Formats: sequence, structure tokens, C-alpha cells
Amino acid sequence: AAGLGNLVAQHHHDEFHPSGVHTNVLNEDHEALPALAPNQLPPRLQGSRAMSADLALIGGATVGMAVGGLLIPTTRRELAAALTRANDGISVPRPTVVRGHRVALILASGCIPGVVLFRGGWSIASVPPLLLFLGLVQLAYCDVKRHLLPRTMVHATTACVAGSAILAAAADRLWHGLFISLLCSAIFTALFFVINLINPAWISFGDVRLAPAVGLGLAWINPMALIEGFFLANLLAAVVGIIMLVTHTGDRKSALPFGFYMALATGAVLLLWS
Repeated sequence: AAGLGNLVAQHHHDEFHPSGVHTNVLNEDHEALPALAPNQLPPRLQGSRAMSADLALIGGATVGMAVGGLLIPTTRRELAAALTRANDGISVPRPTVVRGHRVALILASGCIPGVVLFRGGWSIASVPPLLLFLGLVQLAYCDVKRHLLPRTMVHATTACVAGSAILAAAADRLWHGLFISLLCSAIFTALFFVINLINPAWISFGDVRLAPAVGLGLAWINPMALIEGFFLANLLAAVVGIIMLVTHTGDRKSALPFGFYMALATGAVLLLWS
């Protein structure tokens, strides 16, 4: 009778937990269970969330490292083809990826996705920026080694980012977000194109080709994430350029691998926004 009276009183006062669990449900011994804070999950759900986060970390890191390792032979092939085109058709052997570089590429491809999924959880909406980052890791290696961004790899990265964004928009009805991301991507590409026209030494045309993928992938997170990524990439390039001038290892005409700095900035933005 006391339990029934308590339930009736609670019903009239509409005191329900936001999750739908009553704030004062009686257990089998007719003792009130402790009330939970508004944003506190029951212990069993807290454990489930922790387990899900651990699985996201392990799964994201494993898939990222696997993809990074599988892309290395493709990166070597496409880089050799790009060098051949740059040398007027003279065949160039595939560059060798030393063990240390191979390990660095695989770890970079796995660590960032793992941490992002651990902090943000599994979601199809997280796929476009993560695919962008995986492509940028391989392109950054090419840019550092040969100051080239293979055209085929750039187009493949753009296609993967755009395709995954369309699928995510269709799955979660994020068409407005997709439209904003495409608009930001177009503006970002136009900006790179204008800079390339003013001075190709600042932004090469390979970076212009890469701009649609970067613009779409980062603006998919948030337009402010795209602005932050662009600012951070330029800041990193400026710091390295100043160091080169001070140490006399380069001059104002020295070419800097902007794709490498864009990859670093993208990784940092993913961590910050996750």
C-alpha cells in the first residue's frame, strides 16, 4: 500500500527522470532506490558506454592502421607515376619506403582515428573527415619526399570524402549540413585558386586540386573547423619557414610541403573537435 501510494504521488507530481526511469522506483524490498543526477547514467549503462568507447578505440586504430598499411604500395606506385609525368615520360623506379617511414605512416593512420572514435563514439557522420585524414597521411608522405601530390591519389581522396558525406547525409538526413559543407569547399577551393594565380610558389596547383577534399572533409565537422585547419596549417608552415631562414637551411624561395602541414592541421582539428 505504501509503495502504491508513493507511485501515485510521484505520478501526480510528474517527477520522472529525463531518461524515462522513475526517480523513486521501489525495489523488491520496498526500499527506494537512490535518485540519479540529471546527466548521470545507471552503473550498467556507464559500463556499457566505457566498453563501447574501448571497442571504438581498438576498432578505429586497427582499421586505420590496416588501411594505412594497405595504401603504402599504392602510394609508391602513384608517386612513381607522378614523377614519370614530371620528367617528360622518363620512367622513374618506385621510391623505397624505409621501415621507419612505413611504421610512422601506419601508426599515424591508426592513432588519430582510434582516439577520435574513442572520444566521439561510432557514427557514420565521422567517416568523411576520417577518410580525409587517411588520404592526407599518404599524400603528406609524397609531398615531403618529392614535393608532389599524385593526381590520382588526390582525386581518389576527394571521391571517397564526397561519397561518404553523401551516404552519411542520406543516412542521418543531414542534407543541410552537406550543402553547407559543399559551399565551404567551393569557397576554399576558389581561395586556393586565387592564391595560386597570384604566386604559384605560395600554393601549388596540386594543393588547389586537394582543396575540395579538405574543404568538404573539415567543413563537414563545422565551417569553423575548416577555418581553424587552414589557419593552423599556415601557422605551422610559417614557423618552419622562419626556422629555415634563421638556421640558413633555406631562403624565401624555398618550397614548403603544404600538404604535409595540412595533414598535421587536419589531425589536430579532428582531435580538438572530437
